Amino acid sequence: METNFPRYRRVGILGGMGPAAALDLQAKILALTPATRDEDHLPVVTWNVPQIPDRVAAIEGRGPSPLPAIAEGARSLEAAGAEAIAIACNTAHHWAEELRSLMRVPLLHIVDAVAEAIAARPARPARIGLMGTRGTLASGFYGRRLEALGFAWIAPDEACQAAFIDPAIAAVKRADRTGAVEHFSGAARDLRERGADLLLLGCTELPLALAGSGFETCSLDANHALAQSVVRFALGPGRES
Repeated sequence: METNFPRYRRVGILGGMGPAAALDLQAKILALTPATRDEDHLPVVTWNVPQIPDRVAAIEGRGPSPLPAIAEGARSLEAAGAEAIAIACNTAHHWAEELRSLMRVPLLHIVDAVAEAIAARPARPARIGLMGTRGTLASGFYGRRLEALGFAWIAPDEACQAAFIDPAIAAVKRADRTGAVEHFSGAARDLRERGADLLLLGCTELPLALAGSGFETCSLDANHALAQSVVRFALGPGRES
């Protein structure tokens, strides 16, 4: 039996928030991996259990914390041999530091991945339009990081969030792709008209509404950036694609 397989580091995907976002992240990891045969692909373990308290409700004080359920998923991924964990949910990063204190392996933080992806773009954006759940925006972890890096950014106003972004996320969760693209496009137009030259999709549902919207070239998919970070880690130093 052949045993000269590549030695890659195993990564755990902590999903379920929602389930489609975890599948999207895994598909992007697969597409980004330099492989010519099955054995060249990266070892990935996914915990896609959606019975987790609502993240937005918890941040707004309307529901229980999802941290115990998220930590259970992280422990299961560690038990499965994960050498690092990526969370396939932007809003859940509100609890990232608390989760890190409960983990034995590194957390591949989505905002760190996004910062690297922005730095790799040919031109520095003058103004970033941040799109995300109400919980992500209320948490403020994206805004603090963007400001620390010297980026100007704007968020949707209440009318835009209510009319476009909330419905786009809900449409993705119920597998209504047509509705998701339509609502996403409305939000994208609004932020572009307000001067955003880069749309940061800070919700792992929103990239599923991006294709066919016409805003692909001016958008940065946080899930894609996280997938790039996973591939870099799994391949190891000096073996990045």
